[in-house]
Amino acid sequence: MRSIITVECPECGGSLEIDVSRQKVISHKHKVDLENPEKDKAEMFDEVFERVKSKQQQRNDLFDIAKKSVEDSEKRLDELFGDMQKKIEEAKDADDLGDDPRNPFWD
Repeated sequence: MRSIITVECPECGGSLEIDVSRQKVISHKHKVDLENPEKDKAEMFDEVFERVKSKQQQRNDLFDIAKKSVEDSEKRLDELFGDMQKKIEEAKDADDLGDDPRNPFWD
């Protein structure tokens, strides 16, 4: 069985040579732009940079959404905790027995 395979890179359309037995990428060859072979590396770099910048913005947006969700959850839990504290205080005032309830294990 051949241990090296070649596949198309899903990100840039170039080709990847992969050593299957080691599960490692051996080489990556950039796709040649057939429509514009004169395109220089600076232009290619700018395109890649813009893609990376766009993906970074998407990640930041997702992070902000997750952060807001956690903050909302914390706020809701704080409200629930405060409500429960009020109910406990009201129950203490209504009961007002003065002594702790009898413990069946010690009496």
